[in-house]
Amino acid sequence: MLEQFSGATRVILILGDSIAQVKAPVGLTREFERRGHHAIVVPLQLAVADLDAGILALSRAKNVDGLIATIPHKFAVAARCATLSERAKFLGAINVARRNTDGSWHGDMLDGEGFAAPLARAGCEIKGNRALLVGAGGGQRDRAGAARSRRSAACRA
Repeated sequence: MLEQFSGATRVILILGDSIAQVKAPVGLTREFERRGHHAIVVPLQLAVADLDAGILALSRAKNVDGLIATIPHKFAVAARCATLSERAKFLGAINVARRNTDGSWHGDMLDGEGFAAPLARAGCEIKGNRALLVGAGGGQRDRAGAARSRRSAACRA
């Protein structure tokens, strides 16, 4: 896999602090490759105090096409996006960002769909059932929204 990367490779960074627990880079990079994209996903440990400077520097890097935000950056990165999806605006948090045509960032939150869609594909009907979601971060808020949008009778966001 790595022998195929060069200066033309597009870079997507996972921003977090800490970052050692993140397992997604290999799987996401393989999925980009499977889909024919010349891209690599790289974890980047960035302290909260360094986030503004980091986002500014990454915004200037011409080969950085996307950001994936994890703990503790989902709310802070959303605040640094020029545009947000309606879902991200509602939540005030993002977990993915892509470049706008002007080079600024557009953020969205996909945690909820990443939670609810596989359940639906597996035949698990959320509607009319109860679910306990523990946590109050951006990801949990989006999971609650996804459950609620599927009209779960017991969902309280």
